[in-house]
Amino acid sequence: MQTGVIWEGPRQDVSILALEAWHVISPRTRNCLGHLDMPGDSTSTVAGVTIERMHLSDCEIAAAMDRYGWRFRQRWSGRAEPSALELLGASLSRHLQKITRAARTRSERFVVGETMLRLHEVEGLSGSEIGKRFGMSGAAVHATIQKTRRTLELRARFPLPPPPATS
Repeated sequence: MQTGVIWEGPRQDVSILALEAWHVISPRTRNCLGHLDMPGDSTSTVAGVTIERMHLSDCEIAAAMDRYGWRFRQRWSGRAEPSALELLGASLSRHLQKITRAARTRSERFVVGETMLRLHEVEGLSGSEIGKRFGMSGAAVHATIQKTRRTLELRARFPLPPPPATS
């Protein structure tokens, strides 16, 4: 059975980088689709589109597709299939809890990164001084600050539209 993608209701085509920057998908999911370390290289992405130009419609990410109103369809009959989340059946609740916990953890780590960035840029503390406060090495602080800067830059470049209102 071959499937394609159709939409039902309001359709929003969201950037994959926005989905990652706003913690809708994990970096691991993004890495399955393309790599930020190869900007401009369309061979580094699944859909043959550079990661900067890749949108939700270029991929098949079931949970994110459902969030933005996209559905799979059976190519030959044209009938819409149940939503990808409905197909999870009895395991749906457990799956959603796992996704929610992971997103919350990424958000909490991002807040720590913002605090470290503020301590470095506003208060002028070194990485090792910040590391003492958080119980980590200066190198780990530096890596966290770099990741936070990258996420803030992505959020500025790729705002995330809200999910469509349900009626």
